[in-house]
Amino acid sequence: MRAYIALTPRELASFLHDGENAFQRAFITTQAFFESNSEVDEEEREFDLSCLAAVESRNLQGSNAQVGLALAIDLKSVQTGSEDGNQVLLVQPILWTQVEALLVAETLEAELTWYATQEIADVLPQWTK
Repeated sequence: MRAYIALTPRELASFLHDGENAFQRAFITTQAFFESNSEVDEEEREFDLSCLAAVESRNLQGSNAQVGLALAIDLKSVQTGSEDGNQVLLVQPILWTQVEALLVAETLEAELTWYATQEIADVLPQWTK
């Protein structure tokens, strides 16, 4: 299942380097989120979830946040625990090989720039200064 993880640039750098991370939560289409957004299609729900993750990323970074980062991952059901609102608790580490893309909110608008996994190492330094 597709999930979106909010993280800071430093957490992203660590995850890229280590190849795995024990993130606590991921944004997914939970039953509650689906019921609240049943009038929109799956693509729009996923966009909304990635935007929520990017906002959460900014919150994690505090008032000096340059960007909001949302990591799109292919989550396995054995990695998930209970649902909490529009998030799921993660019970197993996420591997870098599960990363599908990085979505970046460079402004406060609901616009995200997409980066392929092979581009992340090249663009990451601009956010970890």
